[in-house]
Amino acid sequence: MKTVNAEQAAETIFALLKANPWLNTPGVMTENDYHAKDEAILFLRQMAIHGVNGFGDTSEPAQRIASGFLLDFMGKLMQPEHPLNRKTWLVDDSKPLIDQALQIIAAELVEGHSRPQDLH
Repeated sequence: MKTVNAEQAAETIFALLKANPWLNTPGVMTENDYHAKDEAILFLRQMAIHGVNGFGDTSEPAQRIASGFLLDFMGKLMQPEHPLNRKTWLVDDSKPLIDQALQIIAAELVEGHSRPQDLH
């Protein structure tokens, strides 16, 4: 186990997105997507806990929200003024970066930093 800072966490999220380009293909979120926020959170939880190889039957609005969340989360990690920039996470360093990213995402979902109302 090791503790990672925000910069390292952003690197893991980037590795996750790079290894799974489908996560970044749904397009730009729209105001009409907001109704799918709970579905997007469910997808992110499933991804963080079990890993996934695609969106499956996740609706397109939920796909856009989930993708937007990951990009937004990575951006916040890199902003010096954002509270996430000063945070650390405990990850299993025997696992690949992608799995470490999923551990960080799961921790954020559990801690409530990614409440559905924050995903719009």
